[in-house]
Amino acid sequence: MTRLFVVTGAPGAGKSTVIPELLRLRSGRLVVMDMDELLDDDGRVLGILIADKSAAPKWHAYNALWLRITELIRRSGTSVLLLTPCVPTELPEGRWLHLDCPDVIRRKRLTERGWSDEQIADALADAVELRKLVPRSVPGDGTPEESARLILAWVNE
Repeated sequence: MTRLFVVTGAPGAGKSTVIPELLRLRSGRLVVMDMDELLDDDGRVLGILIADKSAAPKWHAYNALWLRITELIRRSGTSVLLLTPCVPTELPEGRWLHLDCPDVIRRKRLTERGWSDEQIADALADAVELRKLVPRSVPGDGTPEESARLILAWVNE
């Protein structure tokens, strides 16, 4: 039986950073994908700046596209591990885990990316919401390998 495993996390949690380790450490048939992988360098997909709040009316369609992509892969007999900033109500399928880190670390990481104070405040608010909606979590403040090992142990339960 193939499954959809969803790892969520607010910006700065370490989702993109953990991908190379997930790919290196996985065993068996598991496709690992990040929702950001469809985006151009400037954060656009099909010309839409998808991460911008002004694109909120399009988020449902973007999420539906990702569910369809995971369905296409799973019908081949391969499970999917999808990393996303979404919440379960936005992608109502799969088994969910939260990659989290302390807010002080998140703030540092996002500052290093050049995020504005307003963007960082939004990310911190997203982290609070995700902690409520997806209570099972693994820490994203250690090494990417440590986080990947914890995520894969959860996948293999």
